[in-house]
Amino acid sequence: MSNYTGDSMEKNMDKKIEIDGKKYTMNRRGFMKSTAFFGGVLAASQLMKSNLFSAGIAKAQDSFANVYPFDNPENIIYSCCLQCHTACTIKTKINNGVMVKVEGNPYSPMNMHPHLSYDMPVEDAVYYDGRLCPKGNAGVQTLYDPYRIRKVLKRKPGTKRGENQWVTIEFDKAISEIVNGGDLFGEGPVEGLKEILAVRDPALMKALKADAAKVAKGEMTAADFRAVHGKNTELLVNPEFPDLGPKNNQFVFLGGRIEHGRKEFAKRWVNDSLGSANWFEHTTVCEQSHHIAFNESTKQYKHGKWGHGKHHLKPDIPNARFVIFFGTSPFEANFGPTNWISYITNAQARNGMKMAVVDPRCSHSAAKANYWVPIKCGGDAPWHLV
Repeated sequence: MSNYTGDSMEKNMDKKIEIDGKKYTMNRRGFMKSTAFFGGVLAASQLMKSNLFSAGIAKAQDSFANVYPFDNPENIIYSCCLQCHTACTIKTKINNGVMVKVEGNPYSPMNMHPHLSYDMPVEDAVYYDGRLCPKGNAGVQTLYDPYRIRKVLKRKPGTKRGENQWVTIEFDKAISEIVNGGDLFGEGPVEGLKEILAVRDPALMKALKADAAKVAKGEMTAADFRAVHGKNTELLVNPEFPDLGPKNNQFVFLGGRIEHGRKEFAKRWVNDSLGSANWFEHTTVCEQSHHIAFNESTKQYKHGKWGHGKHHLKPDIPNARFVIFFGTSPFEANFGPTNWISYITNAQARNGMKMAVVDPRCSHSAAKANYWVPIKCGGDAPWHLV
């Protein structure tokens, strides 16, 4: 028979276990407590197999079903971002008729590398989101901005320009006033499109244009022009300067950031239907410098004259060994960080591509470049000649 008492026996049953350099002690009392706990777990596991427990689980699952509405393809609308001129494809998430989030379209190589196959059903594609820059994500703010103009605004009659007083008018009334003109602001008659679209005969327009070009080249005098065209010179902006064209040119279209499709339609409408030469778009007031520079740098001299070059070029980032970014910051702008950043960072990490940024400012791109050239403002041309 053992001479050990219960307490002394428990002390002698202490076992020290070392785990990750730390020592843990297990005695009989602790062992019994642990055994009781695991026994309870085992009993609960058997209870889970009962119909009562299964019914409770099913009810809980039903209560949490579809709490994330964007797993449903009917809550997804694919579109195009117009927050900048890159026009990235986007995937918008709609909740109760409200756009709550904008993501990149996973079907597009602009937003995902590699992109989803076009054969993938939309109900499967809902689980994938592509990349999108912060400006694209701000599309929610743009759409629901309280200052967004959603109705036709007209300067309040009796007020002067610059006083910033406006009234809203119905769309049909706006069309009528724009077309017919009249005393729209309490300042006397204003011409409408009916008067501005003075030349409507294509043959007459062609004849006036041909002779106006001769005046501009010095091949015909303004007096000779008036003698040839007589009363039709009243249809011009200024008969003394026929090369200014017909009054139709007083209609000016400035489309801003207009995309292809709308662009071609609007240009044909302004030039051909309204007879105005003054059609302007985004490129007219932005980014012309690089289009012109690319064209002048690449055009070829053939058959005794200079031809047209390429007006837009991009480096082959995935296969490049060294790229110089001059006057641009691809991590912040220039036709989309969404697309550019992933190509650049992948090329740096996988191919060892080196990058130099020429910029007076230490931009985000310069911070990630191998070389930063902090050129002084206005020193671009001399630096090119070094």
